[in-house]
Amino acid sequence: MATHHRQNAAGRRKVQVSYVIRDEVEKYNRNGVNALQLDPALNRLFTAGRDSIIRIWSVNQHKQDPYIASMEHHTDWVNDIVLCCNGKTLISASSDTTVKVWNAHKGFCMSTLRTHKDYVKALSEHQQRLTETNICLS
Repeated sequence: MATHHRQNAAGRRKVQVSYVIRDEVEKYNRNGVNALQLDPALNRLFTAGRDSIIRIWSVNQHKQDPYIASMEHHTDWVNDIVLCCNGKTLISASSDTTVKVWNAHKGFCMSTLRTHKDYVKALSEHQQRLTETNICLS
């Protein structure tokens, strides 16, 4: 959704609101991609889209249609994604001020962190031990 403000000749402020109406199943990223994460074990690629959607793609060259699924819970750009915990968990940072924790295998949102007051632009992973991963947010 985009909002634009203008003033007309009488000095009154006009507000114009526009929406993008998507297809029910839209396979391709509409407005560009901000981040990629590759899961080499399962031959999958995750894309963080400016259309608020995380998409999962097959990188198997023998597959005719590479699109697998969409993960849709953000309401603004997905700025960064990190695949961790041996490919089981995907973490996403968004301009909607949230960080979401996803089940990467089944594609559902497990948790939402709502502690930021502004855009969350980047994530960084640091693995201390095989069973422990820290994610830094900025």
